[in-house]
Amino acid sequence: MISGPVICIACSEDGSKIAIGDRNGTLTLSDSSGTVIWEKQIDEGIHGLAIIGNGNKVICGGKDCKLRMFNSLGSVEWEQTIGKSIWSLAVDPNGQFIVIGTGDSISLFTEGGLQVWEYPTNRAMVGIGLSRNGTTIMGCGDEHLYCLDNDGNLCWEKQRSDSLWDVSVDKEGDEIFIGGWDEKIHCLDREGNELWNYQTGGYVRAVEPLHDGGVIAGSHDNHVYHLSNTGELLGKFQADGEITCVCASRQADIVIAGLSNKISGFHINPNARPIEIPIEPTPIENTPPEIQEKTEDNYEPMFGAGMFDEPIPDTTGIIARNEITSNSHNTETEKTTNYNNYYNQTSYSNEGGEYKEFASEVVKGDVKNYLRLGNSAWIEKRLERAAEHYKRATEIDPDEPRAWHNLAICNYHLALKRNPENIRGAVQSAYASLEMAKEKGGTEYNAPDKTLAYFASQLGLDEE
Repeated sequence: MISGPVICIACSEDGSKIAIGDRNGTLTLSDSSGTVIWEKQIDEGIHGLAIIGNGNKVICGGKDCKLRMFNSLGSVEWEQTIGKSIWSLAVDPNGQFIVIGTGDSISLFTEGGLQVWEYPTNRAMVGIGLSRNGTTIMGCGDEHLYCLDNDGNLCWEKQRSDSLWDVSVDKEGDEIFIGGWDEKIHCLDREGNELWNYQTGGYVRAVEPLHDGGVIAGSHDNHVYHLSNTGELLGKFQADGEITCVCASRQADIVIAGLSNKISGFHINPNARPIEIPIEPTPIENTPPEIQEKTEDNYEPMFGAGMFDEPIPDTTGIIARNEITSNSHNTETEKTTNYNNYYNQTSYSNEGGEYKEFASEVVKGDVKNYLRLGNSAWIEKRLERAAEHYKRATEIDPDEPRAWHNLAICNYHLALKRNPENIRGAVQSAYASLEMAKEKGGTEYNAPDKTLAYFASQLGLDEE
């Protein structure tokens, strides 16, 4: 058990020592049985961590904008002020170079803490990795994947179809592993071309290549996956929570996973053979499914317990107000009938235009359709589309508090999707819409209060 939510972990080559960094800024070094060797309090959350060799040196970085190396006794050997938050960190297999991902760059350091170069990315690098001697250096942020050489030159940059959360590279730089929002473990060649991918049951938060080939990955479906270097499933381990980070000893006999406020260890078989798990094919719908209003009783949350716990959109009915009169019923029914066809055939990528003309003709009662569409998109994990529907709902009926509340929820999760560790930034992106929901809903509408209480707990603040 750890004092705060686990963000990053690292394992020594022989598996005898494990370093853990949590969101509260506590750095812990333990042995393989879980006994604490030493513990240090860093000013803020730790987002990058590595162990050199058999645990003689521990390197960490985090939101306090400092890169530190500790010796085996927990004393600081050196400390470098970076001047910006560190979001990720990795060390090459020989322990000669350290690469860090910051809020807007990738930087390479020597083992002694001297900066070699910095490459600007203009986005937070939430995942970082490098091969032996730093010959291939990878970084990821948002949908973008960067490949640099050991002189800091850009080899290539690719934009993926969805947000990435982690990237790593094998010791020779021949295979690149990525994971993210699309729930898949991807393997790319050194040019960034797809070699294979493996579908998991949740968002892939962490990927780590094994020394002798293959990869382990942690998913939000509460499992650690062990795959071969050709993408075959060699093992699947059940944890009791969403996994945020993984690591393995160089001997590849133990895998450590971080989840919630604890770490769990699993024995793996480095000589395991592929196993078959039947997967039901997903039918492809050629026509859009009929949209039905969801209720809290049958609504499945998008995220489970752990890093992405509540809040979720409010799917209860529209608040009854005197503004919607019985005289509008016939017009509402008629325009609702025509509404769905119009909406599905129209692109709203531009501001105003025909959408503005259409929106001006829709009566306030039709806001229910926008909320239904937003709820449907949310369930399908299309956050951008859900946010668009909820935003339209606020434009059609600015006094409907559920529209503002659900827009706030989408903004919060979209921010986390871009950077899963920037909790404060995600809350800030949602706060204005949440205030509107509270103002429009009054004392009878308590969904914003629950959401605010959750935000307060995430930030470690008093609920008041």
